[in-house]
Amino acid sequence: MGLFAKKPAVCTVCNKEITHKHKPKREWALEGPLCTDCYMKTMEQYYSGTYKQKCAGCGKVFKITDLWEPRWQWEMEGLLCKACFDGKEVDFKQKKEFCSICGIKLSFFRYNPKNDWKVDGQICRKCWDEKKESSR
Repeated sequence: MGLFAKKPAVCTVCNKEITHKHKPKREWALEGPLCTDCYMKTMEQYYSGTYKQKCAGCGKVFKITDLWEPRWQWEMEGLLCKACFDGKEVDFKQKKEFCSICGIKLSFFRYNPKNDWKVDGQICRKCWDEKKESSR
C-alpha cells in the first residue's frame, strides 16, 4: 500500500463501492460520499422541487420548496416549516425585546446574563443587579 493510496469508499444511499466520491450539498442533510447515480438523482429531485426533508422543529416531512432556512442568530441546523419558523421568530423577538426575568420592555441598554445564571435571553439592569447580588 503506497503513501497516497485511496481507501475504498461506500455510497451512503445505495451502499455501492465507489471510486469517485461526490460530496452532498449541505441542504440535502446527507452525511458521507455519494456515488454518481445517487448524486445526480438527488440533485434532480432537489432542483425540480420533489425532494422531501424533515422539518428541524416538528419533524414532519415537507417538500424542500416549502421549508424555510433559520436565521443565523438561532444557532440551529436544518430547515423549518412555516409554522415552526413563525414560532421561532416570535420567541426570538420576545427574548430580544423583553426582560427574561421580570418581562418589562427593554430600553436601549440590555444586559446579557452570565452563563452560570441559566437565564435564556437578555435582562434589564434591575434584574442583572439582583442576580449579581444573589450569586455572591
